[in-house]
Amino acid sequence: MALVYVGIGFFYKGKTRELLESESRKYDLTAEIVAVALVVFCWFIYRDGNRLYYFDMKPVYYKELISALLIPCAFGMVFARLVYWMEKINWLDGLNCFLALCGQATIPIMFMHIPLNHWKESLGYGRATYVVIGIGIPIVFTLIFNKYKAMRKLFGLPKL
Repeated sequence: MALVYVGIGFFYKGKTRELLESESRKYDLTAEIVAVALVVFCWFIYRDGNRLYYFDMKPVYYKELISALLIPCAFGMVFARLVYWMEKINWLDGLNCFLALCGQATIPIMFMHIPLNHWKESLGYGRATYVVIGIGIPIVFTLIFNKYKAMRKLFGLPKL
């Protein structure tokens, strides 16, 4: 399934770039309609504590293949338009820089977040601490070691 998403990203990179850069109001209106549909979908699916839709790539569980394609793409479209508007708001520049750094450090975050949080259950910390450890330490690691070519090659660090 990951290859399908990579394929979508590769073959639709022009359309994604257009979503991220176009000032067309039609994209905003479409994203707003899709966002409302996603909120209604999530409310319906997850109300009363019942999960009628489940999607998890780690154990490779895909009950509905079409939903596994459409729902992430719908969220991606809404996020692309949110990013477009976030770039337009000057007082969000600090947040935008941090999110850009997180995007550049995707590989270290992806490979380090699980081992760094190995003791989550035994230490008993919650989701917020899990996120701080799983993202914070790889970001600091990236900032410290991205200067060295060998470390960039070995750990997939970006050249900042």
